[in-house]
Amino acid sequence: MLSTELNKLVKVSFLGAPAVGKTTMLKLLAKNTIDRIYMPTHGFDLKTVQIESFTLKVWDLAGQRNYLKMYSKDHLLGSDIIIVVTDSTPRNVLSSRELINYATHFVGKDCPIIAIANKQDLKSVDGRMNPKRVGEILRVETYGLTAINPEERMVLINIIRKELERVAIKRGMREDEF
Repeated sequence: MLSTELNKLVKVSFLGAPAVGKTTMLKLLAKNTIDRIYMPTHGFDLKTVQIESFTLKVWDLAGQRNYLKMYSKDHLLGSDIIIVVTDSTPRNVLSSRELINYATHFVGKDCPIIAIANKQDLKSVDGRMNPKRVGEILRVETYGLTAINPEERMVLINIIRKELERVAIKRGMREDEF
C-alpha cells in the first residue's frame, strides 16, 4: 500500500453498553438494512466504509461487561477515533462515562473520543436525556441521533467527517489530500 493510502486508512471503534444501538449505527453508516430485531453482537463486527477519500475500518465491539473486560483493550489499541454510543438513559450514560475513562488508558491523547446520544426519538418519560445533558455528564463532544432512521445517515457521516479532518491534520495531511 502506498503511504498516501495508509494515511487515509482510519480505524473507528464503536463502544457502548449492550442494546444502545452500536450495531444499528454501523448498519446505518454502511447503508445496510436496519431491522428492529435485537441480536447482541458476540465479540465484534467489522465493516469497511468509504467516506470521501478515507477508508474506515469500523469496529463494533460487543457491549457485554465480560467481553469488555477481557477483549476490548486489544480492539481499542490503534483506534484513530472512538465513538461511544449511549441510549441516553441515566444508567447507560453513567456506564458510558466509565467506558470513556477505560478507553483513555489504551489510546493516545490525540485520539478523539466522541459520544452519540442515540435513541433521541424515544420519550423522556423513562429519564432519557437530550444530547446537551449527556455531553455534560460524559465530558466529551456529544451528538444526538436516532440510528433507526435512515434519513439520519448524513448526520452520522458529517459527525465522522469532522473527526476525519482532525485525524488528517494530526497525520500532517494537506487539505487537498482529504
